[in-house]
Amino acid sequence: MNSETPLPKEIRLKLSLGLLLTLVFLYRLATTTADPDLWGYLAFGRLLWEQGRFPYQDVFSWVPTINPWIYHEWLTGVLFYPLYQHLGGPGLQVLKYGFGLATAGLIYLTARKRGADPLAAALMLFIVQGFLTVGYSAVRAQVFTYFFFALTLYLLETARLTGHWRGLWFLVLIQVPWCNLHGGFLSGLGLIALYALGEALSRRPFWPFAGIFVLSGLATLINPYGLKYWAYLGRAVSMPRPEITEWASSLQAYLTGITSANEFLYFVAIIIFAFFLIWWGRWREITPGLILIFTLYLGLSHNRHQVFFMLTVGAYLPLLLTAYLEVWKSRLPFPALSKRLRSKIPLLAGALIAVFLGYQIVSLSPLSLKTPPGPQSGTMTELYYPVGAVAYLKEQGLSGKLLTDFNWGEYLIWTLYPQCRVAIDGRYETVYPEEVARLYFDFLFGRPAWRQFLEHYPPEMILIDTRTKVYHLMLREAPWRQVYADSGCALFLRQQ
Repeated sequence: MNSETPLPKEIRLKLSLGLLLTLVFLYRLATTTADPDLWGYLAFGRLLWEQGRFPYQDVFSWVPTINPWIYHEWLTGVLFYPLYQHLGGPGLQVLKYGFGLATAGLIYLTARKRGADPLAAALMLFIVQGFLTVGYSAVRAQVFTYFFFALTLYLLETARLTGHWRGLWFLVLIQVPWCNLHGGFLSGLGLIALYALGEALSRRPFWPFAGIFVLSGLATLINPYGLKYWAYLGRAVSMPRPEITEWASSLQAYLTGITSANEFLYFVAIIIFAFFLIWWGRWREITPGLILIFTLYLGLSHNRHQVFFMLTVGAYLPLLLTAYLEVWKSRLPFPALSKRLRSKIPLLAGALIAVFLGYQIVSLSPLSLKTPPGPQSGTMTELYYPVGAVAYLKEQGLSGKLLTDFNWGEYLIWTLYPQCRVAIDGRYETVYPEEVARLYFDFLFGRPAWRQFLEHYPPEMILIDTRTKVYHLMLREAPWRQVYADSGCALFLRQQ
C-alpha cells in the first residue's frame, strides 16, 4: 500500500471510534484538584531524598504515633517527589492520564482475548467509564493499583483461556513494586486466589494459579518492613473507618450526601445491566462469576472499591454483549438505512462529539494541579485547602503543635514542616494509634467528649473549617483566641 492509498472504511471507523473513546476517557480523567493524600506522598519523598535514609519513625506529628511507621505508599512518594520537583503538577497529571488510559486498554484487551467483538468491547468500556471518575482523583497511589489490577486480570485470563502458564510468572514480579507503591496489591493476590478457587470448582487445572499465588505472596516480603508489613495490613483491613467518607458503603454514601443521586444511580444501573446480560446469555463461567460477585460485594461495602467491579464488568461481559448486539443487528429493519447508520451518520456525530469533548478538556486546564483556597459549592464534602492560613502562619513566623482538619493534615505537612507539626492527617492508621484517632474525631465532629483531645494532647494552634460545629464551640472556649479567618478556615492560638 503506497502513501496515497486511503485506509479502508472499516479501519477508519475503528480509528475514529478509538479516538472518540480516548477523548471520553481523558475528559473523565481531567480532575485537577489535588488529593489530600498527594501531599503526604510528597512529604515522605522529600524526607527520604533529603535525609538519604529510610524513615521508620514519624517526624510530622507531635501526638503518640505507631512505631515503626509503616507507610504502605512509601515508593509512591519516592517516585512522585522528584517528578513534582522537576515537572510540577503537569508531570503528575501526565502520569495519571497515562496509567488511566493503559488500564482501560488492558480491560479492552482482556475482553478481546475472551472473544468479544471490538465494538462490544469498546461499548462496554464506554458504559463503565465512570471508574475513571470514581478512582482517579489528582493524583493518588491508586493509579498504580488499578493498572496492576487490570494487568493481573489480563495475564490470568490469558493463561486460563490458552492453558499457557508461562505468563503467570510476571505476576510474581508485579507484586514487588505494587506492594511498595500501594496497599491495594491485596486485590491482585485476591484475584489470583479466586482464579485458583474458580478453576478448582470448574474441575480445570488450578495448581498453576495456586502456586503463583503462594510465590506472589512471598514476593510481597520484599519491602522495607518485612513481616511487620503484613501485621499492619491485618489491622488496617479489619479496622472500621466510620469517619472516612470513601470507606462508606455505596448506600450510606448516597444517603449521607457523600455521593450524588446521579453517581449512585449510575452504579446501580451498571449492576442491573450486568445481571441482565448474565441472565440473557445464561452465563455459566464459574471463575469470572466468582470475581464479579466478590468485586460487587466490595463495591457495595465501600464506595472506593466500586472501581474493581466496573473493571471486571468491562473485561468479562463484552462477550455477552457481542452476542446480544448480533441478535439485535439481525432484527433491524430497512437494511439500507441500517448500513447508512453504520457509516456516515455515526462518523459525523462522532466528529461533533470529539470537538465538544476536546473543547471541554482544554477548558478544564487538564495539566494543572489546583489547591482551591476556599469552598465554592457550599457542600461539606467539597475539597479545598487553607491556603490563606498557611500564608498567615508563614508571614507571622508561627510555629509549634498544630491541630487541624483531617483533610488538611498532609497539606500542612508538605507546606509547613518543620515549622509546624500536625495532628491528625490522612496517613491515619499507618501512623496514629486507634485511641488517639478516636479522641481526635470526637474533637473534629464536636461530640460530647470533644475537649478530651485538647486535654490529653494539648496543641498550641488549631486550624479548622469555619462551617463545622467544633468551630462554633471553639469561639466560646477559653483560653483560645481566633487570630485568622477566611471563607473556609479559622486559626486559633492558645492565650498565655
